[in-house]
Amino acid sequence: MQINWTTLGALCTALAAAAVFPFIRRDYRTFLEVGPSYAPQNVRGYIIVLVLALFRQEGTGLTIYDRLPEKRRWLPQLPVREGPRPKTTSHIIQRQLNQHVELEFGTRALKGTVIQRVQARHTDKTHLALSKFEFHAEAIFLRPSIPIDDPKNVPSHDTVRRTKREIAHMHDYHDFTLHLALAAQDGKQVVEKGWGQRHPLAGPGVPGPPTEWTFLYAPRNEEEVKVVEMIIEASIGYMTNAPAVDGSVYE
Repeated sequence: MQINWTTLGALCTALAAAAVFPFIRRDYRTFLEVGPSYAPQNVRGYIIVLVLALFRQEGTGLTIYDRLPEKRRWLPQLPVREGPRPKTTSHIIQRQLNQHVELEFGTRALKGTVIQRVQARHTDKTHLALSKFEFHAEAIFLRPSIPIDDPKNVPSHDTVRRTKREIAHMHDYHDFTLHLALAAQDGKQVVEKGWGQRHPLAGPGVPGPPTEWTFLYAPRNEEEVKVVEMIIEASIGYMTNAPAVDGSVYE
């Protein structure tokens, strides 16, 4: 019996497509449900996300931080976050899929509140503007008047340049998660104690944000808001080259 390789190849392709299609359909639906980001919410945007996902890195390993040159810390010791990590999206637009914030709490305590409240303490070095990563979130930026290559103001680390001076933003139009830049040892503590994970495109040799770009899970209550605000403060401290702290015990 002679094998028709063309027919066999077409059959295998059809079977593979049938097996993959349910996953693609579910993932595309999730892509639409997570709300606006830097990719348009259509098939073209989803294809962009799929291509970038080829470079996806793991997000919770700790050894990567010890290879980075910055050894200072701006965070005191944090408590361990209660419960398991939330499930997150499989593609590169990071959002939570469970452990969602109650709508009343999010509206009252988080939406248009957390980022603005922390930034108001640092108006001399920061300002608010739309995120250059998300396009829909208000973000904290280092002021344009501060030269980033002057060691008297900001250390000449690559982080400030790669984030285009962006320090932090909250997705308060969707799930109240955050993205921000943290010094290596602060990022290590945040990941280790369950408060967040790295961006999937953050890492050496990856075409994305710097390794220091961190995803914070949404704060579920007032106590967790306090911790998140401390982490944002540490992000501002690192990105503005404020005096580092000695890692005193969290109270």
